[in-house]
Parts: sequence; structure tokens; C-alpha cells
Amino acid sequence: MPKRIRKLVYTDKFSFFIRYFAVFTLIFGLMTAIIFQLMRSTMYQNSDNTLKRIKEEPAMAVGFAIARTYEPNSVFILQDSPTSEETTSSSSDSMSVPKDQKNTRDVDQLKLGINTHVLLYSKSGEMVNPDTFTGLADLPLDKEKLGEIKEATVESSFGMSEDYRYVTIELATDELGYYSSYDIKYATILVNVSQIKSSIETYESTVAIVMVSAWLISILASIYLSNLSMRPILISYQKQKDFVENASHELRTPLAVLQNRLESLFRHPEATILESSESIGSSLEEVRNMRLLTTNLLNLARRDDGLKVDMIDVQPNYFDEIFANYLMIAEENGKTLTVNNLIHQPIRTDKFLIKQLLTILFDNAMKYTDDDGRIQITANIKDKSVYFTVADNGLGISDADKKKIFDRFYRVDKARTRQKGGFGLGLSLAQQIIKTLGGKISVRDNQPKGTIFEVGLPK
Repeated sequence: MPKRIRKLVYTDKFSFFIRYFAVFTLIFGLMTAIIFQLMRSTMYQNSDNTLKRIKEEPAMAVGFAIARTYEPNSVFILQDSPTSEETTSSSSDSMSVPKDQKNTRDVDQLKLGINTHVLLYSKSGEMVNPDTFTGLADLPLDKEKLGEIKEATVESSFGMSEDYRYVTIELATDELGYYSSYDIKYATILVNVSQIKSSIETYESTVAIVMVSAWLISILASIYLSNLSMRPILISYQKQKDFVENASHELRTPLAVLQNRLESLFRHPEATILESSESIGSSLEEVRNMRLLTTNLLNLARRDDGLKVDMIDVQPNYFDEIFANYLMIAEENGKTLTVNNLIHQPIRTDKFLIKQLLTILFDNAMKYTDDDGRIQITANIKDKSVYFTVADNGLGISDADKKKIFDRFYRVDKARTRQKGGFGLGLSLAQQIIKTLGGKISVRDNQPKGTIFEVGLPK
């Protein structure tokens, strides 16, 4: 089992999986952290604003604390009034602030309710207004980092934990105004955030569950994406493997023939050239076959790297010259070639590639057409495309073979193709040329027998 795991770890598929999984983990981790941070800052925004506003009004904070001592349900409302500030109590309870404590600053309306508390401390640190009901009476004075918002958890008289956000400020005598006679040096302003914290915990749990679920799903997504990424690599590797195997197989036969012929010459050192002409001729034929094979392999390798296309205006008589050479070859091989050049205007294409394409199709028709066979080549223009059709009355191609004839080294009749000097590379080259020129090729049966290749290229 460890060997299998080690083998899996070092595979390319596992490498892709780790990369995708790491990316998903990083994305979901950042999203979770951002959501948590935004949630906390947003949820605590109102309570923090309340603390900041109260600490800017020390006299009002002291007045609120003293009022709470006598009327626990007192509610203060601070509102923007340039000449006065009102304090009211809930229901019938009310309390007035002395007239000399007028607020001359523009402040937004702020309601100090039952969730807000202000604890007052003397210079010695003793609490002036202890509240045993809320459990805040046991909260010691925190003089570290005055003016900074902090958190605290207090146990109430009912045994329940209450969460607060608070800020401690130092009070100057001139800031107390009406309350300057009191022995008050410090004030701790608290806002009960127990419900907010409970809501945050609920939201965070929900977000965490969603993110963990998405993270688990990302494992499946990573596996799928790694397989998807590996698919073209595996296909390319398999094609390369098949290519090398087929090339090795094609080279094996001529090399074996050469070896046998040379060994035959070595066994008969006294034989004359005339007597050994058969072995020499066969060896030369195999050398020509290997040269043709290596040339085709080199062309395929160059095509894989990408073709450099030289698009120029090709005149109609250029095809007449090509077809004239084909007529001579067909006549020499005892076959009938009919040519119809219906192109009467220049077309924009690559002269070298179009000639190579037509030669491959013509050579393919010659190989698979019997003696006294008939071949017809037609070139014409339809709409915005130029079409080349090569038809023969040869052996024909089955429907199953039609899907494979453009694969490298594929041959319909291997024995016949071998005799004719073919390697199954011509049509593969033709298809690459057609793709480079932005065209298409189709194969269909000829009647009563044979095959028709039709190539459509943009003009």
C-alpha cells in the first residue's frame, strides 16, 4: 500500500490535483476570513459608535450613570441641538439636566437604553455606583490603554454570562461641569453585546458549515479538473507513443531486408556485381523507402511545430501546370486521368502547400487504383470557397476505415500499401495542411466503386 501511495503522489495527475485543491483552499479560506471580519465589524458598528459618542460627552456620561443609580430604567437621548440637550426617561420617569450643561456641538441622535452602562470610579479606583444586579460591581478598573474599545465577559446575579464592549476614559474636572464636585476620576462605558455575539456565533457557524461543504466539494472539483487537464496530455502522449512504435515498425522491415542482402553478399565474396544485382537493387529500394519515410516523419514533425503560411494570389494557370505533370505520370502508369480546371480567377493561398496537398491526393488515388483505372481531378469555385475533388474507381474505403485514414501510419490494405511504397502518412500530412489553410476535407464513396476526396478552402 505505501508503494502505491508513493507512486500516486509522484504522478502528474496528483500534481494537478494538489494545485487545484490548494487554489480552492486558498480562495475559500480568504472568503471565510473576509466574511468573518466584515460580519464582526458590521455587527459591532452600532455599539462601537455608541461608545465613541459617549466618551466624547463626559458630563453626559456621568449624568447618565447618576440617573441610573436612582432610576434604573432611565433612557437618555442625545440629539443635535445647538442650544440645548434633553434627557427623558421611559414611561413616566424623567430627569432634567441642569441648564448650564448645554451642548453646543452638533451630534446625531443617540439613545442610551438598558443595554448601556456607565461605571464611575474615584481617584483611588473604587467604584462609585456599583450595580450588583448586572454583575458589573465586580468589574475592576482597567486603566491600561485608556480610550480603547475592549471586550469583557461578566457573570450576572442570575449566573448567566453577559458579554460587553467597553471603553475606559479619564475625566478632567473641567469636563464634568455640574458634576465637578463629585469624587469621580474615571468612567467605564459599557454596551451589552450578548445578543450580537450570539448572532455572530450563529452566522459564523452557518458560514463555516457552508465553506467546509464547499471545500469538500472542491475536492471532487479538483479531481475532475486534474483529469480534464491530464486528458490532452495523455492523448498527446499516446499519439507520440503510437507514432514511435509505428515508425520503429516501419523501419524494422527495410533494415531487416538490408541486413539479409548484405549478409548474402558477404557470404559470396567471389560473386560479380551482375550476379549480386538482385541483392543490390533490393537494398537500394529499401534505402529509398527509408529515405521517403524519414522525409515524411520530418515533415510531420515540422507540421506539429506549426506551419509558416505564405499567402499570395495564385493564378489559374498555376493549376494547369500541376495537372499537366499529373497527366504525364498517369499515362506512364497506364491509367486515365481527367482534369477539369474551372478556376478562372486568382485565389489567395499558399502555392507550395496547395501543390503538396494535391500531390498527396493524386498519389493516393494512383496507389489504390488498378491498372487501366480512371482518376478525375476537378477544381472550381463556389461562393467564397475553392473546391478540389479527386475521384477514382479503385478499391474504395469502408465506412469504418473512413474514420481512421487520417491517422498517422494507418493503412487500409497494409500489404498492398507496402508494395506501393506507402507508409500511411500522406493523408495525415494532407489533413494538417488543410487545417493550416483553414479548410475542410470530406471522403465519400464513388459510384459504382472507388473513393472521392473533396477539399474546401477559403479563397
